[in-house]
Amino acid sequence: MFMGSRMKSPALAVFLVALMATSGCIGLADDGKDEYELVEIDLGDITKRSIGSPDLEIYSDCLELETALKISIEEEARTSLLQAVEEQYYWGGGIWMEDSAEMAMDDGASATSSPPPTARKEGTDYSGTNNQEQGVDEADFVKTNGYNIFFVDDGVLHIMDVPEFGEIEHASTTEVQGSPVAMMLNNDSLVVVSSVSSWNIADSDPLQDAMGWSGDWYGWRTNSLTKFTVYDVSDSSNPEVDRELYIEGYYMTAREVAGTVRAVTHSWMNIPDLRTWLTYPDNYWSADYSEEERRNMREAAAQDAMEHNSELMQELTLEDLLPQVHERIGEDIITHHMSGEDCSDFAAPQESMNSGYTSIFTIDLISEDLEFEADHIVGNWPLVYASQDTLIITENAWDTWWFWGNDDMMESTNIHVFDISEAGETVYSGSGRVDGTILDQFSISEYEGIVRVATTTGQWGRWWMSNPEPMENHVITLALALDVESGKTSLLEMGRIDGIAYNETIWSARFVGDRAYIVTFENIDPLWTIDLSNPTSPTIMGELKVPGVSTYIHPLSDDAILSIGLGPADEETGLGLDWSNTRLSLFDVSNFSDPTETQTLSIAPVENPDDEGWSWAWSEATWEHKAFQYWEPKGMLAVPMNTYRYDYHYDEDGHYHYDYQWVSKLVIVNISEDEMQIHGEVNHSKFYETEDNYWWSSYNIRRSIFMGDYIYAISHAGVTVTHLDSLEEVDSVQLVTVEPTEPKTVSEEVEAEDSSEE
Repeated sequence: MFMGSRMKSPALAVFLVALMATSGCIGLADDGKDEYELVEIDLGDITKRSIGSPDLEIYSDCLELETALKISIEEEARTSLLQAVEEQYYWGGGIWMEDSAEMAMDDGASATSSPPPTARKEGTDYSGTNNQEQGVDEADFVKTNGYNIFFVDDGVLHIMDVPEFGEIEHASTTEVQGSPVAMMLNNDSLVVVSSVSSWNIADSDPLQDAMGWSGDWYGWRTNSLTKFTVYDVSDSSNPEVDRELYIEGYYMTAREVAGTVRAVTHSWMNIPDLRTWLTYPDNYWSADYSEEERRNMREAAAQDAMEHNSELMQELTLEDLLPQVHERIGEDIITHHMSGEDCSDFAAPQESMNSGYTSIFTIDLISEDLEFEADHIVGNWPLVYASQDTLIITENAWDTWWFWGNDDMMESTNIHVFDISEAGETVYSGSGRVDGTILDQFSISEYEGIVRVATTTGQWGRWWMSNPEPMENHVITLALALDVESGKTSLLEMGRIDGIAYNETIWSARFVGDRAYIVTFENIDPLWTIDLSNPTSPTIMGELKVPGVSTYIHPLSDDAILSIGLGPADEETGLGLDWSNTRLSLFDVSNFSDPTETQTLSIAPVENPDDEGWSWAWSEATWEHKAFQYWEPKGMLAVPMNTYRYDYHYDEDGHYHYDYQWVSKLVIVNISEDEMQIHGEVNHSKFYETEDNYWWSSYNIRRSIFMGDYIYAISHAGVTVTHLDSLEEVDSVQLVTVEPTEPKTVSEEVEAEDSSEE
């Protein structure tokens, strides 16, 4: 929750231009000739936007929140209209844009039925999710507690029992509403996160009424909901629904620490009939009109749209603009309005202009009533990091539409810090800002109270500037302290390193204790080692240039790190990237000032990919760390690898046929601090040899779990169990996906109930 004295936010740094009311701007003479009277129209200047301070200010009341939201929505639409007047590219005002970012498949926790007397322990007896930080479980679509494997895929939840290591039994398959993307697990509580499209809500579902706009406009408050379904999985053969929550917005990620789940979503609300485009008169493209006359027509159309938007904003209520939570209880939907009594759960960076919402939902899985609290940041698309005590939300300090007409704006990132040391609570601590943009969660870290980030400035090329500064990378340390000027606790800079790898971008980063590893790339891959033991003076210790690029870094010890990435396009020069060459790299960092590359190992799903017509091979582990499974007790790494090719052939009658041939394997590699060696592989290709498989289906091994002397490989079609010594498959389960049923109408449901009673 947002704590501290509730202060009235400073006046928004916004200058809204009064639109001149005009009439008869577009007209044709009575004699039918194309004539146009130029009318002077003042659409106003581009609003000079200030990004103010990153510190979150709690809204003093709901009226202030409503006013700020309406100003931001109207100004964003106005910017799009002004761009259209200039006939420059524009993105139509983000209100209507569907999210194109990938739906993050993050991970969670583990457990189900009460464990036997000798409990199987994660990290000793079996591997769990490859999490960034110890003690912080990330949501993922595969979870295990050592006795069960939970797998959400293609609209269903599969639960499999593991009676003994080396065995697998299918326990149940449960249909899940929407598209399930992740799970979190704690004891007997399993939270399944799914994305529900507003357009797929059944007509008979009362949720449709809660999500729809009233009046003549047909559409939804927002295009997507994030659903949390809490299951009691104490009986793996019969999971029971405990609670169903629908959050308006897109799922980002979730973390579980000591039984408390903190899930992050991002949303914006559809505004019916908000105009971000120009409506031209039918004769706009007439050859008789000059460019000056056409521009005047565009200005008049923009003015009409702006006046319309201004009137529209006056009609909207605050509930029209805010996301809501819908709870399903039996056959009813209960809607929780997020504004509360005084809107004190909403905050925004000072003087910002945004209409999106990053929501943090804190759910205590241990409590019997499963209560939740929600906090909302009015801001931009977030990145999320968590340690055991700290949750960090980062966001661009600007939105893309701010750049138009503001040439001097530079990339920067707001960092919001929350204290999560107490179960069931999320308390705002303070905010700061750094130059540049942040790649992903591994470019963020908290260690002993110090926040560390790796950023890139100039990444967008600043195409609107004639002589922009070159792109460069930075490592910055920050700490919460009293800001003398503001009198508040803020995240203040302690130290920094600038000028890392000019004209290159960060491809991977990893903070380990008081060390940092950064990989940048342009044509060849430098690995940078950075000493953070003195946070006021971080220091570059070493730089190593190696071919290819690392996309994920995994620490083995203080003396060695392992990475996965892409090999070079040209093996002789080491330049460029070969996107079909998945490469492991082992580094000796015992001399932190002089890192060396111990060995590289290219892995592939087939022996001769270039000679036998295979498409380029790929591994999900190159972009998703949860697919990278390193098992320290045995010194083994499991990496999924996939490829395909067209299979052309003639049958006995001389008829020509073609089909896809898929290869889905899990490559197992022996890893030590000194060398890497292929151990063997698990092959799921047999699951995908039927004629009814199509190229748009999933044919890839997605995850793996080490259990005792066995490895469990999980793909869309099934789970196999392979002995690690003999590499023999000892058990398997082929999964049968439940076909989704058509939503029943109310009359059909009544008929079904009547027939069951008979």
